[in-house]
Amino acid sequence: MTVGPPPASKRPSVIKVPTDSAGAASIAAQPPKTLQLRLDPKTGKALTDAQLRERARRPVQAPRSLRPLRSSQPETSAAAAAATVPASGSDSATDSEKKLETDTAGTDGIQVKALGQAKVSAIGLLNEMEGGFGSAMWAGTPKALVMELLPRLPMYTTSPTMQSLRRRLLISTALPPIDDGGDRVGGDGRALVALRIARLAAAGDSEAVAQLLKFAPLSMDNAVFAQVRVEAELLAGNVREACRITRNRLGADTGQDTAGAAIGAAIAWQKIMAFCLALDGQTAQAELYEQLLYENGVEDEAFFTLLAGLNSSEAEPLERIARTEPLHLAMLRAARRAIPADAVKQASPVVLRAIATSPNATLPMRLEAAERAEAMATLETDVLARVYASVPFSAEQNADALALAKQEPGPSASAILYQVAQIDAQVESRARALAAAWRNGRRSGSYMTSVRVNLAMTRAIKAEAGLAWFAAAAGRALLAAGDRKAAREWLMAVLEPARAGQTDAAAAMLALTPLMYIADADRDDPALAPVMAKVLSGWWQGEVANGGADRYQRALRLYGLLTALGRDLSVSLWLPIFEAPARDISQASPALLMGLERAAVAGRRGEAVLLSLLLLGDRGPGLSDTMTLTRIVSALRRVGLLEDARAMALEGLLGTGF
Repeated sequence: MTVGPPPASKRPSVIKVPTDSAGAASIAAQPPKTLQLRLDPKTGKALTDAQLRERARRPVQAPRSLRPLRSSQPETSAAAAAATVPASGSDSATDSEKKLETDTAGTDGIQVKALGQAKVSAIGLLNEMEGGFGSAMWAGTPKALVMELLPRLPMYTTSPTMQSLRRRLLISTALPPIDDGGDRVGGDGRALVALRIARLAAAGDSEAVAQLLKFAPLSMDNAVFAQVRVEAELLAGNVREACRITRNRLGADTGQDTAGAAIGAAIAWQKIMAFCLALDGQTAQAELYEQLLYENGVEDEAFFTLLAGLNSSEAEPLERIARTEPLHLAMLRAARRAIPADAVKQASPVVLRAIATSPNATLPMRLEAAERAEAMATLETDVLARVYASVPFSAEQNADALALAKQEPGPSASAILYQVAQIDAQVESRARALAAAWRNGRRSGSYMTSVRVNLAMTRAIKAEAGLAWFAAAAGRALLAAGDRKAAREWLMAVLEPARAGQTDAAAAMLALTPLMYIADADRDDPALAPVMAKVLSGWWQGEVANGGADRYQRALRLYGLLTALGRDLSVSLWLPIFEAPARDISQASPALLMGLERAAVAGRRGEAVLLSLLLLGDRGPGLSDTMTLTRIVSALRRVGLLEDARAMALEGLLGTGF
């Protein structure tokens, strides 16, 4: 018995029976019967009888006909061209792939392309259904514009809306832009992919970087990929792996003199190599690198101090680091030295996250680093909450937490207020601690962080008229966190008391209505729409009654953002604004503003997002001038990003005291 068809290389034997004397014909033996064992291609298991019968009932599709290839060299052109395409890591891969595509494209023939081109150019983690910007996000955008502006993306912003737009811009699955000649950028899009990964790494998005680096044919041949990988290994404490990558990058073996090979290498690689040699006890070679770095004009006092300490038993004191890098943290860890107090000041997002969880950092330093890293979206809010909870306070400090936070705003105040809000049994006391935490966040520039870390406790307090004094602060925080439903409950809770003349309720209604109007832009709320329209018409009178010097600018910002979101405001609302005195305003880049308008009109989504982020910079929408912000909000709405436009407008109001 044979399983499956008989092997092609061995024919079944034929057994002949001798003829008898009567001259009977010989009887040829039949070939052995075969037993076909069909397997499921997905599981590798044999199909059951029921599965075989079900497959037999499926309709059989007619075979597809292939149009014959019409070419001047039909036998050899495509095959020969394909045979000459080098590996994806080769420097000449781009030119060969372009030639292959050109030579084999005909009006009626089959177009042959290298597989690597489609894979690399469309690399991404989000499609449009998952929140990405769509495969055509760069359609119509010149490649030179993207390659020039993408490296300038703001990396240190604390704006959640900007962080979301930036991340989706960098990880969306999309075809790359086309240059003026019609060729895809970098042949297969590899240059753009490398740039995107570098920006994600700079923003501290290690998860996205790791996922993108898994895609073939990306390799360590690209300097960007190698740099991202080695810094990740240094931060993770995998020094041996970082050293292996560095030696491979310098084209050297561990037992050879590598200083000569490193002369043309980047300064960063030379510094890492010197560190690796010092760890291995190769003092002489490490000193050669040290001398080479001095001759190249490298100014990094912290690095040279740490390297000298590793090369000898004497460790000089290290009081400051001008700009903390992953290599500095790895060297400090290897030398078992504490991180200097000022290491947090100029640290990148990914370094801040590492310091926040480092055992050789003091608790105050970890607290500051954790708060800043959470604001930059590189540290989970739950981790920050655990850091807050670990800060020790005396009973006297807890009892006087509100006064302490008012006197010394900052991370320590945030921690003690967080603890009070968690443990206090009285609802009103928890509410006062939360309100104080948000005020502290506004003063210290960490309002959004204070909102996120206290969000669970905020939601746990039920909206009611008896807490009207807390309604405005609670509703504002919930809107900032994106919880419109919970914020609406606070506004509804104060409507009747406000109509009855209750002061706190009326103040809460006036404070929440403009923010709800922004959050509800282009949405109908039958219960609130008449109320909000009426309150908004009287909002200006409240501003005049308060006598604020910036009331004209506040009104201009509110009305301008509502208009940018598509709200049609009555002329009566605008009339008082024309009485505003003239004042000088900061002017954003005219080139970027005009480019944004062109991109919005043409519907070029990726370009509009990129230019919007550049116009805002690290300062974010809260500190952006009103004219620039309204144009950005309008542009985002016109390219189909209404939710982002609403969130951007809301941040713009919250950042100016609304």
